[in-house]
Amino acid sequence: MYINRRTFKVKHGAMEEAVKLVKAEIERTGWKGTVYTAEFGPFDVMVVDFPTESLEEYEKSWSEWAASPEAAKFFEKWYTLTERGGTNELWVVN
Repeated sequence: MYINRRTFKVKHGAMEEAVKLVKAEIERTGWKGTVYTAEFGPFDVMVVDFPTESLEEYEKSWSEWAASPEAAKFFEKWYTLTERGGTNELWVVN
């Protein structure tokens, strides 16, 4: 099992809207995802964890989503809420 951890820099004042957007997309896709924001920690950073059973599942689900019209609509809004940068990590669950 793996956890795909994605970290994003959110524009100041846009965190609430960014969290709502990500949660709505998680619900729409039926993916399991957990959204984190810091109570104490880095300013304007959002972390999202997505569990996945295999590398094949990870690659397939992200490529299918990225090719969808819904992803294009998501990114249109997402880019107004976030800064460039961030991380995309794949962690092994031991």
